[in-house]
Amino acid sequence: MPLRCHPGSTLAEARAAARRLLLPLLAFALLAGAAAQPAEARVGVIASRTGSASAAGTAQWLLASDWARELQAQGGVFGVPVRLELRDDASSAPAARAHAQELVDAGALLLVCCTTPAASQAVAELAEAAGVPLLAPSALEPAAPYPYWAFTLFPDETDALAAIVADAYREGRPALALMALEGPLGDAASADLAALLALLRAGLTHEVRYPPGVQELRPEALLVASSQPGGVVVWGLADDLTTAYAALRRRGYEGLVYGRTALLQPGSPALPWPQLINARFALPPAAVPSAGGTAPADPYEPRPGTGGAAGACAAAGRVDAERLARVPGASANAVATAPFLAALDLAAAGLEQLIALQIPASEPPVLRQALRDAMVGRPARCTGAGLVDLRDGSVSAIEPGGLAVGAATRSGLAPLR
Repeated sequence: MPLRCHPGSTLAEARAAARRLLLPLLAFALLAGAAAQPAEARVGVIASRTGSASAAGTAQWLLASDWARELQAQGGVFGVPVRLELRDDASSAPAARAHAQELVDAGALLLVCCTTPAASQAVAELAEAAGVPLLAPSALEPAAPYPYWAFTLFPDETDALAAIVADAYREGRPALALMALEGPLGDAASADLAALLALLRAGLTHEVRYPPGVQELRPEALLVASSQPGGVVVWGLADDLTTAYAALRRRGYEGLVYGRTALLQPGSPALPWPQLINARFALPPAAVPSAGGTAPADPYEPRPGTGGAAGACAAAGRVDAERLARVPGASANAVATAPFLAALDLAAAGLEQLIALQIPASEPPVLRQALRDAMVGRPARCTGAGLVDLRDGSVSAIEPGGLAVGAATRSGLAPLR
């Protein structure tokens, strides 16, 4: 029987109604016996254990291995063994796609992939075509006109800009300027910032564009610095950020400077942190965990408006940061490992719901659809990656209110003081 929305009802109300209908079904399914349980649940994980992204990829590999051992020690999920299939893509997008195809052909119900954005994008295209859920810990663009199977737990450009605008507003400096690369990247940033600032009844004070490969920004930086905006958003490549930051500081600008979160992903050039002291970035909360306070009963419950620069998921960020600290290399690469850990947790929760449903079928396409629907139907929950909410028609599973904002120090990123 289809779920119908009455006129005037909201999407949130419709979702709540769907969950009320699901709970009795779950209870009935749990009593239906084990006859319909699959023999095992196969999960494919692809990470860059070797190659240029191996620092983060090796930490992800270790996290996945620990995750599988914990599930095995618990006897699987409701008695169903979970078989983890780990693959090394050697930091190569074609290799990642080949591994993903192999895993899909072998009956994997879910893919967690990949360390680099290029590899995740290649696998997302396959996931949409093959009809298999994908949880990516790195950035994704929509791989289909209406994205359905692939989701990213890494903040997209709009999410990051929304967190930046919120931080500037919190600091009492909502008047922002934009220095952006010419072309689609800068165009999208300009449109997003204009829309976000309009919500605050504000606008961009200045907008400066520069060509790729620029070595100096003399007149552009002087124009922006002389107006003394509350903050400057620099939206381009890694060298652009370093060049713009130096140009602004040389011309006496002492306000906030924000950089792109995407520059911090594995496979990107390492940023020269000593040259970017105090530059700010929107981040997964586990990458810059806030100082501990009284731990809430449920650290994964969203708490909007309570975390300051640490966001609505500050408590989850602290908990997951402690989990990452137990795995070699994971804390040092938390921008990549926090979304990966969140993907593993979401996979486990989805498998619990899938197996509890006792679906009387064992064909992978049927189980994949049910698993995808179970994950999309879950309420938004905090994680060390931020506030996670899978939505129909959206690649991004991250809500900007759950992101933290951190600052560059000589050795890396740190929470705001």
